[in-house]
Amino acid sequence: MDAIAVLDLRGRTLAETGTALIAQFNRADSGTRFTALLDALPAGLKVWLLEAGARCTAEPLADGGVRLVIGRGASPAQGSIPGVHHVLARGDSVWTCERGRRVARIDATSGRVAAVRAAARKASHLALDAAGDRLFIADSDGNALIALRADDLTEIARWDAPGGPQLPLVSPDGIVCVTGGAADVLTLARPRNGGYAAQTIAVGSCPHDPLLASDGLHVFVPCAGAAEIVKVRLGDGVIVGRGAAGTGPAHLARHPAGGRIYSANSWSGTVSCMSEDGVSLREAMSGGWAHAIDITPDGRWLYVANFLDDTLGVFDAETLERIALLPTEPYPHGLDVSPDGRYLVATGFSSDCIRLYDANDHVQLACIRVGQGSSHTAYVRADFAWIGCSVGDHLAGVDLAVRASTLRVRLGARH
Repeated sequence: MDAIAVLDLRGRTLAETGTALIAQFNRADSGTRFTALLDALPAGLKVWLLEAGARCTAEPLADGGVRLVIGRGASPAQGSIPGVHHVLARGDSVWTCERGRRVARIDATSGRVAAVRAAARKASHLALDAAGDRLFIADSDGNALIALRADDLTEIARWDAPGGPQLPLVSPDGIVCVTGGAADVLTLARPRNGGYAAQTIAVGSCPHDPLLASDGLHVFVPCAGAAEIVKVRLGDGVIVGRGAAGTGPAHLARHPAGGRIYSANSWSGTVSCMSEDGVSLREAMSGGWAHAIDITPDGRWLYVANFLDDTLGVFDAETLERIALLPTEPYPHGLDVSPDGRYLVATGFSSDCIRLYDANDHVQLACIRVGQGSSHTAYVRADFAWIGCSVGDHLAGVDLAVRASTLRVRLGARH
């Protein structure tokens, strides 16, 4: 790749620096790179670039600053385009949201769009309550968390959630939580008197994707800027523990039997295992920008997608021995095991394909063309999945048994 530009961003704020880097990334031609001079590379900016898929290397300057070299792949920065992104499924329905205003419910069998609502300034990710009747949206630009009726998407409530909320979660008791990475906070909303009572607490540097504890009463929050995982009691928001992880923990997985959680640590390129009481148990190398993570339903195999390397680490969940390292499509943003533990899908945001693997034999079964910008996967049954394709701005329905995309759904024109 040839250098195409040098940006001097010294003296800029984090927000100004991130915005300028993403703008230059999107202007750049695929296969090129550019250089930026910064005062520093704080954790918040590192997470911003990682989530965008803006692969970079950094080296210190003699004056104390940082030289950053960023390479442009096939897709624009994740999060900077308004196409469909996150997807959930339950029963006969699929829910998706744009990185924009709209959320939609889709009939899982026919692909018919059953309901669409402009609900957010910039929707990020979704969560569904245990009963399946309330859908929650993190509005990253509106600094809000929004509750909708899952069936017809009528708004029920919304409340402030500072820090650019991204990844909501709902407990079995209906308590909703979401991190605000830009403000180092966790926002909780508890059902009360037909509405919700909200609370925001400081948890640590750059909190990212929370995970429910096996008791359903606590949540683990990985803090990518602090190399720790914070345990919070949902009932009152009290921090009850902090456990050490590798540097840059962002996404977590819980062993199905309980007792252990795993973190993918982007900056150290490792995967860590700790007890639910916060005791560090073991750590192993995975690969550059180790980030997305999932575990088989029987708890035997653990998988980590390495964003910088375009690889998939396969681990024995008991010992953390890495037993395989498989290639992925560029920027494997999503990683999901099928409900029966047979299949594993790794998306490729900077590609127009996903890769399908046998989750028991750890071999690639197929490379399936779905459309550019594949991001997240939801299974409507063990052998059929829906994929959100942000750049293509559509949902792709994939029949895993025949190894082909058989349906494509668009939400229609924006107004």
